[in-house]
Amino acid sequence: MKQSLLQKVRTAKNLESAWRTIQENRRSSKSEDVRSDISKYQEDAAGNLRSLQSRLCCRKFKFPPAKGVPIPKLDMKGRKTGRIRPIVLASVESRIVQRAVLNVLVELPSLKPFVKTAYSFGGIRSEKSKTTQTGDKIPRSERMSAVPAAVKAVLDTIEGGARFVACGDIQSFFTKIPKPAVIKIIADATDDAEFTAFFSEAIRVELSNLDDLRKHGADWPIEEIGVAQGNSLSPLLGNIVLAHFDAEMNTGDCHCIRYIDDIIILAPNARAANARLKKAAALLGELGMTLSPEKTSSGAVSIGDGFDFLGINFSPGAVRPAKKAQNNFLASVDALFDEGQKSLNLMRDGNHEKRPHTLLGTLKKLDGMIDGWGKHYWFCNDDQIWKNIDFRVNEKISHFLGYYREVRKSAIQERKMGLLGVSELIRIDREPFRYPKIG
Repeated sequence: MKQSLLQKVRTAKNLESAWRTIQENRRSSKSEDVRSDISKYQEDAAGNLRSLQSRLCCRKFKFPPAKGVPIPKLDMKGRKTGRIRPIVLASVESRIVQRAVLNVLVELPSLKPFVKTAYSFGGIRSEKSKTTQTGDKIPRSERMSAVPAAVKAVLDTIEGGARFVACGDIQSFFTKIPKPAVIKIIADATDDAEFTAFFSEAIRVELSNLDDLRKHGADWPIEEIGVAQGNSLSPLLGNIVLAHFDAEMNTGDCHCIRYIDDIIILAPNARAANARLKKAAALLGELGMTLSPEKTSSGAVSIGDGFDFLGINFSPGAVRPAKKAQNNFLASVDALFDEGQKSLNLMRDGNHEKRPHTLLGTLKKLDGMIDGWGKHYWFCNDDQIWKNIDFRVNEKISHFLGYYREVRKSAIQERKMGLLGVSELIRIDREPFRYPKIG
C-alpha cells in the first residue's frame, strides 16, 4: 500500500535523518539555549525519537510555542541600525518535525524546480552522500551545497566573463513571505488536505514570550505574512516566492546568484550591473520587499578590486575568509581564553562548585573551534591566511600558558591537578558506606 505524505514524515528513518541534521546544526549555532537543548535531547535520542514518532502516529503531536530572540541588525561598518533580525527558536522536537516535513517535500517532482536551481543556494539540502551506491567516492566538488556551492557558482560566472559585481541583501526577507500563497502552492503540489493542514501548523509562528517583545512586536511573523527565520522549511518557501525573481534576474548577459536573502549580481560591465541592481529593487517591490540600504552596494565594483560575499573575500587569484570573519574568529578565541583565565583564578582560590574551564579543557575546546572553523572554509585557496591566523592563535596560546604557570605557582598543592584539567580523587562525588560499630 502506498504511503501517505504524513506517513513518510513520521517514518523512523526520516525522523532519524532529520535529527542528524539538527545535531549538525548545533555546531554552528550561536545560541547557548539551542546547543543546550540539543545536548539534552541527545542524552536519550533513541527514546526521544520513539516517543516523538508515537505521538505523530497517534496524531497527538502539537507544535509548542517558540521563543522569539531579537538580534540587533548591524550596518556594513558593524554599527547597530536600530532594527532587529527576529530569530524564532523552536523546540528541538519542532525542528526535527519541520525538517522531516522538508525531507518529504523536496522529493516531490512538482516541487523540484524550487529545490534545486542554478541561481539559489542555501538552507534546503545538506551536502550529498560521500559515496555512490556502489561505494565509489564522489569528489567533494560534485556533492557540495550551501555556501561552497554558491562560491563555486560565483567563480564559474567570473570564468565565464563577468567583470563587475553588485551585492545586496533582501531586507527582513522571511517576515515578508506570504503564508497563504505558499500554502496554496504546497496544497496544489501535494493534493493532500491532511498533509497541507499539518504543513500549515509547521510554519505557523506562536511565541511564548511575545509580551516581552512588544518594542519590536511588528517584526515577528505571527500573522499571515512572514515565516520564521530558523524554521527548516523557510528557505524552500523563499525559493517558491522568489522563483520569478530568480528567473528574471538571470536573463541576458547578467547573472544573479542568491543565497537565501543575500544576492550578488555579476555582469560584463558596470553599467549592466547597476541596471540589474535597479531591476532587483523593482522586482522585489512587486513582492512587497526591499533591498537593505545598509547592506546593498551603492554601485558596481570591479572584480579586479576584490569583493566580499557570504563572508568570503574574492580577490584576483584568491578565495579566503573575509576580514570580518577572520576578526570574529580571533575574537572568539580571545573570549575563550578570557573565560579560561577567570576559571583558573576561581579554581586556584577554591571558589567553584564544579570544574569550569581548565587548562586542558580550554585547549580542547580551542582545538574544536579551530577544526570547525577551518573545515567551514575547506574551499578557500589562500594558504597565507591560514599561516597568519595560526601564528596569531599560537601567540594567544603562549600567553594563556604563561598565565596558567603563574596561577599554578600561587596555588596550593591540592588544587594543581584541577587547574591542569586532571580529575582530583578528593573531588569525585561519593556516597560512602558506613562501617558498622563492632562490640
